[in-house]
Amino acid sequence: MNENRVVIYSNGIADFQRHYEVGADTPLRVSIPVRQDHLADVLASFNVYGNVRLESPPSFRPSNELEGNISIDPQNVLECLATSLSGAKVRVEQAGEAIEGTLVGLHQEDEATAGEPIHPKSVIVLAERGLRRCVIREIDNFEFLDADVQKEIDKALQRNYQRIKPNSTFVELVLSTSAKSAEAVLQYTLPAAAWKISYRLRVAENHAAELQGFAIVDNNTDEDWTDFRVCVVTGEPITFSTDLAESKTPNRKHVNIVRETALGAVEVAASMQIMEAGADPKMAFLARNESRCRLEEPVAQLGYALDSAETAAAEIQEVGDFSIFESESSVTIPAKRSTVIPVFDVEVADAKTVLYYKHENHAVRPYRSIDFTNSVGFNLARGVCTVFEEGAYAGSCIVPALKPDETRLLPHTLDTGVSVQLDRKRQRDKVVALHLAEGFCYTSTRQRRETDYHVRNSHDRQVEIALDHPYVLSEPDIEARVLHDGKEEQQSVASKQADGVRYSVSVAPKSELTLTVVEQRIDQAKMDLVTTGTAAEDWKIKWIEQHLVQTNGPLALDDGIRECLGLHHDLQSKSREISDAVNETERLAARQERLRKNLKTGGQGELTNRWRTELDEAEQSIRRIEEEQIPALRDEETALESRLKNGLKSLSAEWTDEAGG
Repeated sequence: MNENRVVIYSNGIADFQRHYEVGADTPLRVSIPVRQDHLADVLASFNVYGNVRLESPPSFRPSNELEGNISIDPQNVLECLATSLSGAKVRVEQAGEAIEGTLVGLHQEDEATAGEPIHPKSVIVLAERGLRRCVIREIDNFEFLDADVQKEIDKALQRNYQRIKPNSTFVELVLSTSAKSAEAVLQYTLPAAAWKISYRLRVAENHAAELQGFAIVDNNTDEDWTDFRVCVVTGEPITFSTDLAESKTPNRKHVNIVRETALGAVEVAASMQIMEAGADPKMAFLARNESRCRLEEPVAQLGYALDSAETAAAEIQEVGDFSIFESESSVTIPAKRSTVIPVFDVEVADAKTVLYYKHENHAVRPYRSIDFTNSVGFNLARGVCTVFEEGAYAGSCIVPALKPDETRLLPHTLDTGVSVQLDRKRQRDKVVALHLAEGFCYTSTRQRRETDYHVRNSHDRQVEIALDHPYVLSEPDIEARVLHDGKEEQQSVASKQADGVRYSVSVAPKSELTLTVVEQRIDQAKMDLVTTGTAAEDWKIKWIEQHLVQTNGPLALDDGIRECLGLHHDLQSKSREISDAVNETERLAARQERLRKNLKTGGQGELTNRWRTELDEAEQSIRRIEEEQIPALRDEETALESRLKNGLKSLSAEWTDEAGG
């Protein structure tokens, strides 16, 4: 008979296969212990394979079987029952007398004593001759006569017990066969502790690296796994919980004779299918797993015919994106215990020690790392790895999930013999091209950012450093150079990263070097020179003056630009004239206000006449300024604005900095 098997996935699902021998004359009753909260998972995945017949289908107690309407307080039992079960038939024995009747409830009264008063409680029972009081402290026996009430009490007690230990149940079935003997396979899944993988990476000079893998398996169930072949799988099949194990009576929709609402939707639950007797369990198992993960070609898994890589500890299979590690022999894992199972021990050809530096990880020191390529021929799961160099512990790291031939750096300890000083230079922006046309200015600005990495090696040996440089500019062109012993050489990019690039540099013993990374990008911009609004226009003209004329650039002597600047200066002068005229009207108006106040206070006739004359002259001046001078100035201003806009629109010039473009 084949061995029992449990397949544990890294997402916390365990797939069990239990093998049973069924005789011709003796039906086999099978009881599978299951936690109540795992029932739904078992029912959703339960299958029976083999040349057998189901004498009775799988049965179970619903997970909500113990739901009830009462609760029992362990510290006040009789009081709790007396108040919760009012109306139940009871039999109470007190001082040799038996009283039968209906439980009414609980009564409390005050009783005077020589000291503090006491408050005895009594159970009230409605008997044949009326209400009887049974003092709780004098009751010898208390019995409920209704069987249904007793069941509710039993449920309440079992719920209390579940608080100490989760209640378990059984999936039960009976198998038989017409053959002399037959093997039955029961398969189901349930939640289990996710397995973890732990690696040992041993690196020695002039020797191939050795990679060992160990599966850490936790049996967090309530049953022993006795003589099980254990398989662990790196994969994430989808799983979720359901209510299959709950006994539910759906709420019915109330339907009036005269319908006011439409009938509710009808939902049909999926049925659980059991394989017909006589089917081959191996083929059924194949079909089930083929639907779980689509394979490139039909293949058996988990112990059936398949070429697999062998080690002294486990068999290894690759199925799609899954790596399956199966223990070489059966193991026993007691309930609530864990074990470590060796799964492989292989040589790794491509593994060397390098230093790895990224400023975000550590500002000054690089990490001693293993440049690791997955050359073992199967997928590696994410797990913790302990590194040994020349037989000595060298630190720990995390091995990410790796497909065959993928490469990663595995940092495992800080290297204190090498330091890196980061120097980010100020960003420099320079306009390298201009184009004026149809009222727009098109600019090309070169953004340049330099970053220096000053590396110092205090070791007596040469070191290799993988240095990650994150981009400062967005999508830049990048180049690098290395300065060492007064010589400068170009440095090529070793690899590109998602947010930057990686360089690989060699540093001689007891020496220093500087890696300079230069980022450059050309930023294109378009500026509207003819914009509604005097303030905006003034800003644009000032930009032209500052960047094209005052810098003595190649467009400083352009006739069109100088004409626009002259018009802008005339426009500014005209605006000042208008402002002066407005200020003059305000001054004259203030003068008029003072003269009016003087006239109200009175005075000599000659002085009063002079005030009236001055008031009339001020009024005439204000009228002349507001009606003649200011309108004329505004017309001139409008004309200048129009000429300036037309001049800006007609500008046509182009320049490129051949040296810096």
